[in-house]
Amino acid sequence: MEKRYTVRQAVTLTGVKSYVLRYWEEELDLKINRNEMGHRCYTGYDIQLFLNIKELKRRGLQLRAIKKLIPQITVS
Repeated sequence: MEKRYTVRQAVTLTGVKSYVLRYWEEELDLKINRNEMGHRCYTGYDIQLFLNIKELKRRGLQLRAIKKLIPQITVS
């Protein structure tokens, strides 16, 4: 089974605050899994996606532009 990360672990791994991760999830229509208690549980794939989004933001892209790129950056 694939390793799952808590919100706290995702924050540590990405360097992105939890409220920003939630905001990106909502604005970019990301499908983040939840555990049986309803808490978010991130996969390694999700962590990498957040790191890619963070880099695109650092380069000056707005979320509108990133949303259009999601299908391309989610291809493994």
